[in-house]
Amino acid sequence: MNKSDRTSKKYRGTQCLNCELPLDKSDAYCPNCGQVNSTKKLNIFDMLEEFFSSLFSYDSKLRKTLTALVLRPGKITREFVNGKRATYTNPFRFFLSVTIVYFLMIAYNSDLKDNSAIAREFANDSTHIENALIRLKRTGISAQDKLLIDSLILKYEPAKEIEALGSPQEFFKKSNEDILITRFQDKIEYFYEDIARDKYQNYNEAIEKLGIERTTEHRIAFNIALNFYRIYINPHLFIASLISKLPFIIFLFLPVFSIFIWLVYSKKDYHYIDHLIFSFHTQTFFTILLIAIFITKLIFKVDLHFLALLAFFIYLYKSMRGFYKQNRAKTIVKFTYVNCIFLILATVSTVLVIAIGVFTY
Repeated sequence: MNKSDRTSKKYRGTQCLNCELPLDKSDAYCPNCGQVNSTKKLNIFDMLEEFFSSLFSYDSKLRKTLTALVLRPGKITREFVNGKRATYTNPFRFFLSVTIVYFLMIAYNSDLKDNSAIAREFANDSTHIENALIRLKRTGISAQDKLLIDSLILKYEPAKEIEALGSPQEFFKKSNEDILITRFQDKIEYFYEDIARDKYQNYNEAIEKLGIERTTEHRIAFNIALNFYRIYINPHLFIASLISKLPFIIFLFLPVFSIFIWLVYSKKDYHYIDHLIFSFHTQTFFTILLIAIFITKLIFKVDLHFLALLAFFIYLYKSMRGFYKQNRAKTIVKFTYVNCIFLILATVSTVLVIAIGVFTY
């Protein structure tokens, strides 16, 4: 299998067979599409050669990106921004690929298994109470049992208050006299108590059994109550649902974060896209750290998340020094600012993700 055989001058044509661009006999490759300038018929060895060359070419590009990302903080961004792009993988695509791999690992982790047996036990209130009373008779009242009784009392007190108001029609009619937030909360609570007692399974069934009118407000309140109950009986699935959304939330979050980096470096000769590339590179490294920590925890049962966070802070500082080329004092001040902004935006994003998860779970 001789690669020079296909690219030798005797097989070169005067027109690209792929894009039909006129070529010269001195052109080994088409300058437009990059295809080999060869009229030689393919054989099995040529096919295998192309397959392995493309495979090792991608592997080389990926290896160079990982090496530069880990060992040369900030410099990979500078080289990519300055035009050295064929050497490295696209930062946006690389970030998404690494992040999706990480969250797939988390989603399929055994720690996020469906504890359906536990969920069914807690869903069956009478069995749960009975088991608690048996433990009380055998062992007396422990601190744990006191907490259990308190939680059960709190759970049933709202139901007693609701039932004291009379029929469902009277309750919903009285609720409509309150302000929007108050009546919305009351209706969610009412639906939640009924769903927990398995009185109905869906909105249409609830409307028929309660004898109340169909409104958008009632539908929203019911859906929120149903989602709250699902989260209560199986929080693991809810967490898994949130995790599945995180790669896309982070992907949308970084462009906003990059605006604040752009503002703090506004006097430097950088464009917004340069800061965005910097953000994707640093967050890709952080995700790689999380993957390494996850694998370490899985194999050695050791949690090193604190070390990962510390390593990332050091890496971020080094990246800012390597890319923006400012002195230590200025970099430390801007490093502090960047991390404060990141913390604020991360908190807001987390709250939004949880809120979206509650409404859409």
